Amino acid sequence: MYNVLYLYPVLKQNKERFIEINKMASVIYKEYGAIEDDTYQSTFIDAIYGCKGMDSSVELQENETLMCSVSTFNNKHHHDVVLKEVDADPRIEELYNEMLNVIDMSRVVRGEFEKV
Repeated sequence: MYNVLYLYPVLKQNKERFIEINKMASVIYKEYGAIEDDTYQSTFIDAIYGCKGMDSSVELQENETLMCSVSTFNNKHHHDVVLKEVDADPRIEELYNEMLNVIDMSRVVRGEFEKV
């Protein structure tokens, strides 16, 4: 499996709109073959068990919450094929432009991970 993870600092007053946009994007990702595309609300991100908390990776302001999304693909090649189609879909560009009004994209943390 191949996963793409995003960590998003989201203003609390923008959280519902953020979730709506991600749900619409998820439909598009799945249309083109993504296995899963889910959005999560953080519940505990503090340091514990000798580990740093996610709040040390994504600086949150007092009025923000940390959201996460995970997109799942069969492998890197499958990811690349799906993303080529998704990126060419004008609906995703429209959603991205809407998202720019909801979050500061420069503060989003992104990574791709392959199951070992």
